Amino acid sequence: MKRLFKSSLLVLSAVLLALSFTVSSCFIFDSDSSKDEMDKDSTAVKTFVEQVMKQYYYWADQMPSSVSMKNKSVNDYFTSWLVAKDRWSWMMSGQSYNAMETGIATSYGFHIIQPIDYFNDYGVYIAYVDKNSPLAKAGVTRGWQLTKMNGTDVATLIKNDQFYDEIYKASNSFTFKKLDGTSVDMNLNQTSYQSNSVALTKIFTSADCDKLSKSAKIGYILYTSFNNNMKNEIISTLTQMKSEGITDLILDLRYNGGGDLDICAEIAGYLAPASADGKVFVTLAHNLANKKEDKSYNIKRTGNSLNLSRLFILTGKGTASASESMVNCLSSHMDVQNVGGQTYGKPNGMYVFLYPQKAKAKDVDYAFLPICFYCVNADGKADYDNGIAPKNKRYDDLYHDFGGEEDLIKACLTYIATGTYPELPPTKATKASSGKELRQKESFKGAYIKK
Repeated sequence: MKRLFKSSLLVLSAVLLALSFTVSSCFIFDSDSSKDEMDKDSTAVKTFVEQVMKQYYYWADQMPSSVSMKNKSVNDYFTSWLVAKDRWSWMMSGQSYNAMETGIATSYGFHIIQPIDYFNDYGVYIAYVDKNSPLAKAGVTRGWQLTKMNGTDVATLIKNDQFYDEIYKASNSFTFKKLDGTSVDMNLNQTSYQSNSVALTKIFTSADCDKLSKSAKIGYILYTSFNNNMKNEIISTLTQMKSEGITDLILDLRYNGGGDLDICAEIAGYLAPASADGKVFVTLAHNLANKKEDKSYNIKRTGNSLNLSRLFILTGKGTASASESMVNCLSSHMDVQNVGGQTYGKPNGMYVFLYPQKAKAKDVDYAFLPICFYCVNADGKADYDNGIAPKNKRYDDLYHDFGGEEDLIKACLTYIATGTYPELPPTKATKASSGKELRQKESFKGAYIKK
């Protein structure tokens, strides 16, 4: 099973940290080593780690020849093997790994952003909420601004480094400013719920953009995770788009940190033109010592393939790994118009090594995920360690719900109608034009294949 990067746009993992949200700030990778203190044989675990790194690590020829096990936690020992350029490899507890696999989240359902870039707004806004979450059930939507928690202004909490202390609480009172400018208070509890990978679908017509022709049907999919356990969601959505007779597709990957490479390649079969059928979608390229492990995935079209000549993909800082492979690898076969921000930069992937090896997945103590390969397109390109630049640079518009007025969507609709992207919207004059950037802790995920 191939997995590519599960970490939403600067998203704090709902599964691992009981809250899922997004902020427009830097990544802080925080490997999960919560079971270190419970392990009774750390020497055996560390010996396992050494064997894995020496055999499979992509930069095995550049890492230390040996690492002392003395006075190191399992997490510290693992990270001691990593080379300086490696900002991707990580590990987690077996419990967290299994929670991630099932998609069961315990949280409020937040995904939040500070639109500092371009808009110079330090307010905290909802990017989207998880289906079935407490926020979704309370009617919270994209564009709502979180202004207070438990009676204290959010700006004050961020300034005093208390934001996380409050939002991690199992119960909270929240004050939101809605899109119409009115405020609403609500008391919510974190709950467990099944997350979804397809967060929203729409079909846009001339009713949403008067420049479109009367016959235009523009499909839109907000896709947040290439999760194998949620495969039916995206396949049924694409099949429905086919039956609706869409003429173009906007695939929103702004908050999609990746997931399963098998699913990525399968989706490509629904999106690529007939001329790409059977051709290489992606090749996993290993280091020189492991070239025998190299493997290619070909595009396999189906009767429900959309027969698109071009594809619009919305991107941003949270677009990573499998999402970037969708941009990079489909670009070898069709016109991919990536609109929005520069992607995160995750052209490589991991193998996942579970410990103990012979234990059932639900009983493992650790999952180790070192970088083991790069994801190369049919043109031999995987040169985006620092991200993929958009063809049309735009900034996430948190002042509109998903629809014809949201800037990135509007830009694609305008291009479809006129062949030209519109000018950027004016910057917003807000009360939050100064403040402190929310520094986030990030539970990193990565591209991985089970070994």
